[in-house]
Formats: sequence, C-alpha cells, structure tokens
Amino acid sequence: MDLGGIPLESFIKEGIFCLLFIWLLITQKKESNNREERLMNHVEKTTETLDVLSQRMENVSSKVDHIDTRLNEFEQQVSNLKEGK
Repeated sequence: MDLGGIPLESFIKEGIFCLLFIWLLITQKKESNNREERLMNHVEKTTETLDVLSQRMENVSSKVDHIDTRLNEFEQQVSNLKEGK
C-alpha cells in the first residue's frame, strides 16, 4: 500500500523514529530545565556565602587597621619615652 508514493512500511518506520525523536527532545528539555534550576540555586547560595565572607573580611580589615594605628601610636610613645620627651 502506498501513501502518496511512500510505502506504508517506510511511513511507519519513519513515524516511529519521529515520535522517538520528539519524546527524546521533550525529555532532554525537561532535564535541562531541572539542571539549570539546580545550577541557579547553587549560584544564589554561593553568592549569599560570598556576601557574608565579604562583610566579615571588611570587619577583619577594619580591626587590623585599628590595631595598626594603635601599634603606631604605641611605638611613637615608646620612642618619645626613650628620647626623654
């Protein structure tokens, strides 16, 4: 039997492969969306963690600057005492 010049067996075989291709395409699209969502969640968590670390580093830097200033003042006082001022 022919369907517009295409044998029925050929039409069935190609139709099956077409359906399999569409199923595979839809399945891959769903998996890709799930993977992208997991990746975005990971990126958001990483960004939040980096923000916290950045704030902590700023605090540490501020404290180190304060300690440095205090040490310089102390060195100046010791130097003044040695000179007899």
